[in-house]
Amino acid sequence: MISQQAQDFWTLLKSYPKQIEMPLAQAREADLHAEDFTSEPKGVAFSPAPEVDGLWAEPPDSAPGRSILYFFGGGFVLGTPATRRKTAGHLALAAGARVLVPNYRLAPEHPFPAALDDAVRAYQFLLNHAEPSKTVVSGDSAGGGLAVSTVIAVRDRHLPMCAGIAALSPWADLTCSGESIIGRAAADIECTRAGLLEMAGCYMKGADPAQPLASPVFADFRGLPPLLCIAGGDEELVDDSIRLARNAGTAGVNATLHIAAGMQHVYAIWAGAFPEADAAIALVGDWVRAHTQGESANDQSVEGLKC
Repeated sequence: MISQQAQDFWTLLKSYPKQIEMPLAQAREADLHAEDFTSEPKGVAFSPAPEVDGLWAEPPDSAPGRSILYFFGGGFVLGTPATRRKTAGHLALAAGARVLVPNYRLAPEHPFPAALDDAVRAYQFLLNHAEPSKTVVSGDSAGGGLAVSTVIAVRDRHLPMCAGIAALSPWADLTCSGESIIGRAAADIECTRAGLLEMAGCYMKGADPAQPLASPVFADFRGLPPLLCIAGGDEELVDDSIRLARNAGTAGVNATLHIAAGMQHVYAIWAGAFPEADAAIALVGDWVRAHTQGESANDQSVEGLKC
């Protein structure tokens, strides 16, 4: 049974036009209000990060060297670091970590692999300010998929490996081939298959959407750090999280999967609006703390799937 606050929130959200069905300019304007219902994280200091055209969120009690690199969502066509400022602040408090939210170029003006190239550069920048063994790469929706792709690129380019990946409602299959795309269509009040495919087309610009750095559900996970996926049980993209966790676990990588019943896409970004979002942020924070205590980022024992 989901909370009354969540039920009320979904009823309200359902009354709004679907952002994914808006013309691009209108959708970009609407996305600026993505965190209007998110509470202000208390005690967090925000500052510009001009080197990555982004922002820092720093809690009063951050552990030395512990950091999160967080990529905003928006289907690779929407979003700015400011649209996840509050979420970054809540994660900073929960994890006791500095959070860097970089900008990355958007499609259709800048198609694949522009976002990935910017993400890897942001990762390299962050390593000048943080320890790889105490750094987690994270993000939501397209940003969650980008977080996974970034760490795959880090491995392939032989860069220092981070401690883990925390993906919130990741969009990790730009071919939209997951069973839940159809199976959860009636329950999802935010996403549509047609809208997702349109955004994928803008981003890929004719390139193969099934290539692993675009759709990491098709990637080889060997050599990656532990993975956390959080998704809502009512979202069309829940199968992306399931497949990421399964593929990681069967490749010998620790994988933790949390599916929240009755929750919608990127529900975790609305901390303060309903308790399930608060619980998701707390879960990520605890996971980050547990995986940034000096353990090897390349621990290959299988933890398995947790629902």
